[in-house]
Amino acid sequence: VVFLRFAGAGLFMLAFTLPRTGLPVKAGDMPALMALGLVQFALFPWLFTSALALIPAARGALVLSTQPLVTLAFAVMAGRERFTAVKLAGGVLALGAVGFALSDRLSGAGPDDWRGDLYMFGAVVSGSLYNVASSFALRRHQAHVAGAVMVPAGAVAVGIALLWQGEAGTISRISASGWVALAYLMSLGGAVTFFLWIWALERTTPSRVALAVTLNPVSAAILGALVLAEPLGLRLLAGLAGIVAALVLVNWVAIAAGLRRGAS
Repeated sequence: VVFLRFAGAGLFMLAFTLPRTGLPVKAGDMPALMALGLVQFALFPWLFTSALALIPAARGALVLSTQPLVTLAFAVMAGRERFTAVKLAGGVLALGAVGFALSDRLSGAGPDDWRGDLYMFGAVVSGSLYNVASSFALRRHQAHVAGAVMVPAGAVAVGIALLWQGEAGTISRISASGWVALAYLMSLGGAVTFFLWIWALERTTPSRVALAVTLNPVSAAILGALVLAEPLGLRLLAGLAGIVAALVLVNWVAIAAGLRRGAS
């Protein structure tokens, strides 16, 4: 599924980019962009899925929600952005909101939980490194151009791993409804999502972009309640409110400036 999602998304991004701008990437820049693609679209999903094979999704989501804080630390060390108390408070608030929202779903510790936590934190580190490093690369290349190199590079790496493990034949067993789901994952859940993430990294600081990760588990739980009739409690709604508050907090200066411009 990971391979097909990334391969399809890569084809969509190439089909969008090539007729418009081509790939105006210098030969010397190509290895860096491909390396970024390997980190985000090969290493990150491998660590992420390895973690979820060992720990519950709620526990994994809580570990993943440390990404805004880790991204902020890397961005400050790399000189990409300045450390501020507001950014730190936003990351801590969002992490606390996710923890509160999912606290009733966290199971007791299992024998392999430490391994799952380690894999997921590895995903956090790789994703954070990608956020910071790609923000430098995006000073030279537009988001759609960078994405048209990064995503296919990751897809090729995952495809090689699939062949190495002898699991490529499983693709033939996907049902018709499965292909419909994959079509969504390739397009809206793949190409559009990846482009928007890269586009955001092109336009704002990495820690602000990473903060959006904390929306994933809570919004997924709410969507599950609406679509699959899963139970929806006040914890989830309170968690969502906390995450939105964190997003508003770290972006308040820009929001206030926009409101002032609108009033004038």
